Amino acid sequence: MSDDRTARIRQRAYELWEADGQPADRDQDYWLRAESEIAAAEADEAAAAAAPKPRARMPKAAAESTGETAAPKRRKAAVEGAEPAAARKPRRKASEKTE
Repeated sequence: MSDDRTARIRQRAYELWEADGQPADRDQDYWLRAESEIAAAEADEAAAAAAPKPRARMPKAAAESTGETAAPKRRKAAVEGAEPAAARKPRRKASEKTE
């Protein structure tokens, strides 16, 4: 175990011990809890470092100056003047149609 990691575990165990009112003869319990917390924190850091970072979207002007193409803008959900979907009559299933 590295000296830095041991020092962090020692410090965290002390903090846990103090928070619980400094009970006697439980040093092993606090050491193991601190060790577990430090290991979990290190695993989280490693996972965060390994995760791919999302690319920021480049503004159109910057994209044009660099020769790259900016991502296209999204289309509007509805065409102006079109009837909203909530106002339309629901479609009937083939079994419900009357002849």
